[in-house]
Amino acid sequence: MLTYEQLISILIEELERQQINIVHTQELTDAHTLGRSLHVTCFPPNIDKRGPWVQLPLRAVISLQWPAELTVISLHGQAMIETFNQLVGQPINTRNLLGFELTYHLPLSHAEQATADASALAKKVIDLFADQPDIEQNLDINATIQYSVNQEPVLAQLTVTRQFPILRLDRDLVEEAAIALAIELREMLPRLTIVFHAGQNESGLDPQLYLRPPTA
Repeated sequence: MLTYEQLISILIEELERQQINIVHTQELTDAHTLGRSLHVTCFPPNIDKRGPWVQLPLRAVISLQWPAELTVISLHGQAMIETFNQLVGQPINTRNLLGFELTYHLPLSHAEQATADASALAKKVIDLFADQPDIEQNLDINATIQYSVNQEPVLAQLTVTRQFPILRLDRDLVEEAAIALAIELREMLPRLTIVFHAGQNESGLDPQLYLRPPTA
């Protein structure tokens, strides 16, 4: 059974193997539950990751939530599951307990924001993802429309989310999920950039420096 550190290493190595443009990583620990989380931000290829940015370009964020009980189980083996079951009085299901979540943040032009036609943009997204596996059950498109007093509604944000579940913490299954995710990023980031390219590399937001996660 893999540890958190081994899982993160597999993910980062596969992203690097596919030459994904990683720009930022963040690891957090929940002080209450002791769960851990990882967020990896990627840009399309040939995008200057140094910025600075007025509006961030199209980007993809990989998220992983690692429950605290998985740390104990991965370090002490499957026997700990029975101990947990006795302590909490109900069985712990380690299947489908974690996976990679991939969210694309799509930049919008001023015209797209003002028109606020989320349906038309959603159709463009579906067409772009048409050749990707399992989009009928695994493609969430979320639009945020902002309303203000005495102003027309504005489409403030458009995101697309895909799930890459990890059925068990076996190396083969983790590698399978990481490879599928990295291949999709390699294919979809350039494709999405052709349609959603409103990011501007001008003075404004500070750039972020990519540091390889120490756990990887």
